[in-house]
Amino acid sequence: MKPKKRKARKSPRPRARAKKRLGARPPRPKKKAGASRIRPGASRVPVTLSYSPPHPVLSALRRLRGHRVIITAHSLADTDAVASSAALAEWLGPRAVHALADRANSEARRLLPDELHAALPFSQARGRWPSAPILLLDANDPALLPHLSGERIELIIDHHAISADSVRARAEWVEPRAASCSELVASIIGPAHPQAARALALGILSDSAQLLRAEPPTLRALASLLEHCDCTHEQLLEQLRQPAKPESRAAVLEGLRQSAWRLEGGWLLASSSVSSHESHVADALISAGADAAFVGSADANGARLSARLRPRLASRTDLPGLMREVGRFLGGMGGGHPAAAGARGPKGERLGDALILAQRLLMQNKF
Repeated sequence: MKPKKRKARKSPRPRARAKKRLGARPPRPKKKAGASRIRPGASRVPVTLSYSPPHPVLSALRRLRGHRVIITAHSLADTDAVASSAALAEWLGPRAVHALADRANSEARRLLPDELHAALPFSQARGRWPSAPILLLDANDPALLPHLSGERIELIIDHHAISADSVRARAEWVEPRAASCSELVASIIGPAHPQAARALALGILSDSAQLLRAEPPTLRALASLLEHCDCTHEQLLEQLRQPAKPESRAAVLEGLRQSAWRLEGGWLLASSSVSSHESHVADALISAGADAAFVGSADANGARLSARLRPRLASRTDLPGLMREVGRFLGGMGGGHPAAAGARGPKGERLGDALILAQRLLMQNKF
């Protein structure tokens, strides 16, 4: 009896052998709907693409549109305050009144003459329309709002942090992450005509130190405004960079000459005591290489102190909270933004100690 022939086993295909030898790669898991695309190890901090007003603020603005309202800002209104107030007044309709607390600062007078020509003094506007609702922009510090003493505020739109002493309103949109009030107003009014777009773009560039303190939403707002503006980004910067008056430049140079600095905890701290232009001197110290700058001035009315941080360090401390402490030490108040804040108070004789206190608080509270 012949033995049965065993069937020859088929050898595996070459590709299959290779997989067996090298080890087959496990199947890639299917991506769930809405799963993050952030690569491993990357920052997972959410990025805000734009700022949106809360519903109560939008409802209040829609209700007030076409009615008599008075829009005002802080004393010595800057470019951001004038631009945002004028643009919002135009959007609300011809019965909305842009009212100035007092004189605008020199930059606003140079950049926005048409917007200022259309504005009224607040005292005159209030005298003519005593019952008109008041909309407050770009401020909540009562020390900057003496013209609103005893007034009831209908709405606040601001980018300065609220403190216990702040002026409050029935409806509020306060966004401390924003670099300017202009970008908040731009998100409300949408596409603007060329003159309003130019004013708001200048407000953003001015208050963000020409985008030095700009977050992604600020850049997005500026890009949208430039699409409707009658001039380019370069032309706007050229308008902003016109040389200041010789007296202003001399004050900054004197502040730099009198400045002191020291290295502590890996941070380069600079401070100076000046007669005026403390915010400009603080900006100049940061531009010169300081990580933090504190500059103060004092006169018969009290003391003022401006603080600046290099933007990349702003997340490592609470500068507005720090300046609130300094403001209380001066018998007044303080606050501001993560990289630019200030304090003021009637106790001008404490200015030197306030500069020391600010630096000590920064070193104690940085992380």
